[in-house]
Amino acid sequence: MKKIAFMLLVALLSTTTITAQKTVVSKKQSKEVVFDIVDQMPEFPGGLDSLMSFLTSTIKYPKEAMDKKIEGRVMVKFIVEKDGQVSEPEIVNSAFPALDEEALRVIQCMPKWKPGKQNGNVVRVSFTLPVAFRLK
Repeated sequence: MKKIAFMLLVALLSTTTITAQKTVVSKKQSKEVVFDIVDQMPEFPGGLDSLMSFLTSTIKYPKEAMDKKIEGRVMVKFIVEKDGQVSEPEIVNSAFPALDEEALRVIQCMPKWKPGKQNGNVVRVSFTLPVAFRLK
């Protein structure tokens, strides 16, 4: 019985390792590796206060959502490129279609960020940002 359990464990670990290796290979086949966490994370120009100010001044509450009194938080994932440009925005957590569209529009309007660094080298970093919509 112990031998069968051991063989199942080895088979499971082998499958997990193969899957993990395939994931790493597929990431390397894209442009370049995109990091989730780095030594120095990307930063919006001027910091967090400037980011909040940018979002507040740039967001235009969608009429459809306003008429229906819909509020929510849209989670947008994007990549901060080596040059600080924001690319590949995508909705990770949707609130309402019109709010999602507005969140994507605002992310695409962002100025260049201060890029992230890993081991002193500028790298591509994945960043997730919550965009909150609240009626006054």
